[in-house]
Amino acid sequence: MKRIFLGLFTAAFMLLIFAANSYSTPAFARKYRTSCATCHNGFPKLNAFGEAFRRNGYQFPGHADPEFIKEDPVELGSDGNKRAFPDAIWPGSIPGTSPIAIFLNSEVDYNPKYDPADATTAERFTFSGLGNSIETVAAGTFGDDLSFWGQAAFNQDGLELNRIFLIFSNLVGDSYALNARVGVFEPSLFSFSTHRAWMEGYWLTTRPFSDDMAWSIEETQKGLEANGMLGGRFGYSAGVVEGFGNVHSDKDFYGHVTYKFGGLPLDGVIQGGPAPNNPQPYIDNSLTLGAFVYRGSAALGSADASQYDHFTMTGGDVNAFYSRYNFFGGIGIRSDDQPFVGTPGQSANTTVWFGELDVTVFPWLLPGVRLESWHSQNFDTGALSSYTDTQIVPGIVALVRPNVKFTLRTSLAKYGLSGDTKYQFHQVALMLAVGM
Repeated sequence: MKRIFLGLFTAAFMLLIFAANSYSTPAFARKYRTSCATCHNGFPKLNAFGEAFRRNGYQFPGHADPEFIKEDPVELGSDGNKRAFPDAIWPGSIPGTSPIAIFLNSEVDYNPKYDPADATTAERFTFSGLGNSIETVAAGTFGDDLSFWGQAAFNQDGLELNRIFLIFSNLVGDSYALNARVGVFEPSLFSFSTHRAWMEGYWLTTRPFSDDMAWSIEETQKGLEANGMLGGRFGYSAGVVEGFGNVHSDKDFYGHVTYKFGGLPLDGVIQGGPAPNNPQPYIDNSLTLGAFVYRGSAALGSADASQYDHFTMTGGDVNAFYSRYNFFGGIGIRSDDQPFVGTPGQSANTTVWFGELDVTVFPWLLPGVRLESWHSQNFDTGALSSYTDTQIVPGIVALVRPNVKFTLRTSLAKYGLSGDTKYQFHQVALMLAVGM
C-alpha cells in the first residue's frame, strides 16, 4: 500500500506540472462566454441543462440561442432569402470564430498485478501514458435548425475519426418534435449519454460478445436517426445503421423511448424560459426512465461467410437525481441464435447491467462508484459454459479549473470464466484531461 500511495503522489505531482499552463475554454464556452459548468458536471458528464442543450441540437432551449450568443456568427445570406425561397438559397451562418475545441489527455498507470517473472504483464508503474492523445472536437450551428459535430483523436496509433454527423432540427413545427441525425454517431439507446462517463466505459456499451468481436451498442455507427421530444417530458429515437464490427448482412435497427418525471424538462423549457445561470446546475431532483431494443445480423468469420448471427438486445435505463446525488444505470438482455463460428445452431443469452452513484461533494470534487455485471448463458451444444463477471469501479474527479480535470480510478473485478472467486485489484489510473 505504501508503494501505491507513493506512486500516486508522484504521478499527481508530475501531472500538476504538466497541467500548470493548460488553462483555457472549449468552443461552446467561447461562443456563449460562460463556464463549462453551465452544461457539465465534471466534464464530459452533462447536467440537466447540458442534456437539454444537446437534445436541442447544441442550442439554448426555447429558441433562445440568439439571446445568449456572445460571438456573432458570419451570416451566409439575409433573412430576405427566406421570403424568396425557393428562388433563393435558404440563408445560414458559420461560426464567427473557430468552433474547434482541443482536449489534451494524459494518464499514469499502476498495475497491482505486476509480475517481474512474467513478461506478458504490464509494468508496475509507468509514465508511458503521459501526453497519450490530443482530441479535437468541432461543434456548432449553421444557422437555425442545422448543427454539426465532428470528433478526431490523435494518438500513438495515428488518427482516429469518430462521431461525425449533422443534426437537422424541427423538421415538423418548432418544438423539436422531429429531428434527424445523419453521419457517424453512437445510437441513442439511453436517456443519458453513455460515452460521457466520468471513469472507464461501461461493459453494457463497450464490451463485445461472440465472434462478431468488435460490435457493441456504444461503438460509432454509420446511419440515420430520427429523434424528438413531445410535451417536454417524453423523448424517443429510432435509427437504421450499418452496424459495427463484422460485416452485417443487412441494416441494423433500434428504437428508444424515455420519460422524465420532475426536474428540468428534457427540452429545457420552463416557465420564463431557460435558466443558464443556475448557481447549482448539478441539482435536478428528477427521475428518468427509458427502454430500448436493437436488432441486427452479422456475418461471422468473413463478409462471404455462410454463418450469420441474428441477435436482439432489449433493455432499459434509469437516471435519478436527488440533491447532490445522481444514481443511474442500465440493463441489456441479448439473444444470439448462433454467435460462434463453426458451431451453427448454438444459441446464447447474455445479460449485462450496471448501476452507478455519483456525488457532488463540492462543484469541483465528485466521487463515484459503479457496480456492473456480465452474465452469459450458452445452450444447445454446450461448447462454452455459463459464466458471470462482476466489477466494482470506484473513482473520484477533481476539477483544478472548470476545464482542467484529474480523475483517479481503479477497478476490482472477478471473472467467472477464468475461475476467479475473489475480487482482485486491476489497473489504477490517474488521468488528466484539459479542454481548450
